[in-house]
Amino acid sequence: MNRSMTRKHRTLLTLLTAVLTATAAPMVAPGTAEATTGGRACLFLDKEGARIAGRTYGHVAWAIRDPKNTNHWIWGATEGYKGKLHIAAGDYNGSWIKGGTWDGLRRSIKRDGRHRAGYYDAYRCINTASGDLKAAQRTYNNMKDNGYDIGFNNCLTKSIAIFRKYSPSLSNKHLPDGRGVPPRNYFATTLDHARGWEKARTY
Repeated sequence: MNRSMTRKHRTLLTLLTAVLTATAAPMVAPGTAEATTGGRACLFLDKEGARIAGRTYGHVAWAIRDPKNTNHWIWGATEGYKGKLHIAAGDYNGSWIKGGTWDGLRRSIKRDGRHRAGYYDAYRCINTASGDLKAAQRTYNNMKDNGYDIGFNNCLTKSIAIFRKYSPSLSNKHLPDGRGVPPRNYFATTLDHARGWEKARTY
């Protein structure tokens, strides 16, 4: 074997070693990559919610993750009260908020397997580079007593406002306006055409 061939083999061996070393790096365990993505916002759908005059508009709840502690979430919803289409500011509008782990969230937002109002059928999420829980909580506190309107100040519009304060990166391209849109349509159709949202999944 001549010197030229020896040099070529050495070069090939060096390249092969570099490739093998790179591909031999430990794989990220399932779930770890998601845990390091920072912020995360999720919308939960109750298909049977808001049944009015023979039509079902659907109901949604919101959830956001602490980017500094990915095992901590806060979540909530505005559920209205006694089927009223409009609730004046200052009157009870069924708003609530909770905090805890993802498992605690899933126990709180009960899964529906029988098409029952008050139980949730599916959820879908979007990752964000960061998230501000305090800003989101302030927004919730500002809105919890500002009334309710079936089309323009409801479970969906309040969720969107909370998401946008949580992460300003959730612009209209990622999070379209929800006023006048039935929550079940927004969840199933509008978010299909918005950027970054994962497909709906059951839990």
